[in-house]
Amino acid sequence: MAGLDDGFFERGWSRALMVLAVHCWHGGELCPCRLLLDTVEVDGLDATEVAERLARRAQAEGLGLEALLTDTVVFAGFNILDPAGLQHRLGLPVVVVYWYPPRREAVERALRLHFPDWRKRLAILEDVWARLRRVECSRGSLLVAPYGADYSYAWRLVCRLQLFTRHPEPLFTAHRAASMLSRALGPL
Repeated sequence: MAGLDDGFFERGWSRALMVLAVHCWHGGELCPCRLLLDTVEVDGLDATEVAERLARRAQAEGLGLEALLTDTVVFAGFNILDPAGLQHRLGLPVVVVYWYPPRREAVERALRLHFPDWRKRLAILEDVWARLRRVECSRGSLLVAPYGADYSYAWRLVCRLQLFTRHPEPLFTAHRAASMLSRALGPL
């Protein structure tokens, strides 16, 4: 099981940290077993490739990945990860997780204003948004968009991974690690 998230970045930074937090089951307990780090270009187009590289590194280390969870598909500003492309490349289920419904109009407006390729970026987002379904778990509801798996699988997966909060544990670990390391390391 793995969670993918990016870290903090400030205006003027060219790259942001991306973290893949791999969790393993040990004696019935879910535990973090490996963090893998890379960087993505702020507002770039490399999020899918970087995510694939991180997942392949985990696989090369013998870490069995059942699925890859990603905290939305927007990284480092508006570097958009293509979950369908990533799922196809890896042959693993990719489950996109949203805590709140996306603000479609605000996102589209920002993309139109700042990116000549806004249609390409928006098309990926619209595909994800069209797939989003609410799942109810004991620790709180989430919105999920599965790729390479059905909704029942995504529901069982994210609910099973909510150990202490409504955040699935691999995403929580990826978020915390990326945020803390980004602040500690500064511009990359």
